[in-house]
Amino acid sequence: MNAKSASAGTQEEALRFRRAIGFTLLGLWSLWVGPAAAQSAATFSVSGDQALSYPASIQYLPDEHVTVLPAAGPAAARAVDAPRDFFVAMSNRVGAAHWGDAFVLRSSDFRHFDFAPGFGDARRGHAVFWPAHPAGGSCAHPGVTHFDEQYAAPGSVVQDPTLPPGNLIMVYEAEIHCPQSSKGMAAGWVSIGIARSADGGRSWPPPVAQKGYEGDWLEYGDGRYAGVTLPGAPPKKAFDAFYGDALPSAFVDDRDPTGQFYLYVAYQFTGAPGAEADARIHVARAWLGDRSGHRESGQLHFFKWRAGGWTQKGRGGSEDGASPPCGASYGEGGPQIAYDDALRRYVMTFVCTTYVCPSPGKCEATEDSLFFATATSLAKQDWSPARKIERSTYRRVNRPDGGWIVDGGYPSFVSPGCKPGHLGLTGSVFLLKGDPLGDRRFVSRSFAIKPAAPWVADPAASANGCERN
Repeated sequence: MNAKSASAGTQEEALRFRRAIGFTLLGLWSLWVGPAAAQSAATFSVSGDQALSYPASIQYLPDEHVTVLPAAGPAAARAVDAPRDFFVAMSNRVGAAHWGDAFVLRSSDFRHFDFAPGFGDARRGHAVFWPAHPAGGSCAHPGVTHFDEQYAAPGSVVQDPTLPPGNLIMVYEAEIHCPQSSKGMAAGWVSIGIARSADGGRSWPPPVAQKGYEGDWLEYGDGRYAGVTLPGAPPKKAFDAFYGDALPSAFVDDRDPTGQFYLYVAYQFTGAPGAEADARIHVARAWLGDRSGHRESGQLHFFKWRAGGWTQKGRGGSEDGASPPCGASYGEGGPQIAYDDALRRYVMTFVCTTYVCPSPGKCEATEDSLFFATATSLAKQDWSPARKIERSTYRRVNRPDGGWIVDGGYPSFVSPGCKPGHLGLTGSVFLLKGDPLGDRRFVSRSFAIKPAAPWVADPAASANGCERN
């Protein structure tokens, strides 16, 4: 973003966070009609709100999922009160300007937050990552319109297990909103971007094409590129809908029995030209390497889940929903995959929106709940029937202006003392509370998981069930 767009775009720049992705936040474009959810092998519950404090300059937090990493390296993850870095999507207001899209906050108690020292560009409001030409400005910029031209914000940041600590992979939402539509940010093309950092997330490749990539809309080079996107390319005319693979979160599977490391990305499919959204969670994966020291060099190659297998290329392939249905008439969104050390199962959490349909084609969202399912194999996507997380249901409040208020968007679960990407029996979930297209609050709740059968602690685990190594 140049100085002109930063200062002149105060109001418009703020409005870019009031974007169409809010409409896809809970998977609302279409409904799935399926059987009622059956029981799972555990119960899962959340508490009421826990107050959080953060700088007043922070706006629109959270705008995607939240990632929590130990600030002092992997070993610090074992200490419950160790400082942790929160990679978040938000806007920071400095004077009259709003800056986005990716920032790093730090907290030692999961309640009080400030900007992490040593992170961020002061000239950009302390952002660590941003798009080429943020929305609110002109679409008359020269050259190729890249896949992340107007929005680039992290869904997850993970350590690459095939490289030394500090080598991070960002899986991010990438949006195009040019040519400009009369629907503004409610129309566009969204992909899932991949970026790398070798210094613990302090620096990431800027949106500047490397030599040889100047004419390719899908990439700037091996450090920043589109990993998952729809078939075809964005039209040259203005969009009339919001198409794409959106709202990603990522998980590195370090439990694969074959010794392989795969990066799994759970996301929402918001529809494509000629194809409607299916209201279910979609999954893609890419091979990172193995425990023998082999690794993928250059760009990662994703494959989408389709027809019961990893059969379609991440760039341009068709796709199926992988999640189990969460109700009779519903929409799913906001997915996260983790491994629960106590349950010894993979856990997918997501938002399930319930609809009432008094007549065909006339449905209204009435409430949002958090749901979960478990799996024994991510390679097979063998998810159990989905089950509601207790005390997580909140009424959807529709406003006269057509907007709405939600309670529970972008649910991001973390267990202090567990390795990143792993959960125990207790922890915190960070959430959006408010208007997904405008003002909101960053809140947290505690969670507790109770196994169906008596739980016997592994001698190598903590009291919370987290592996100690």
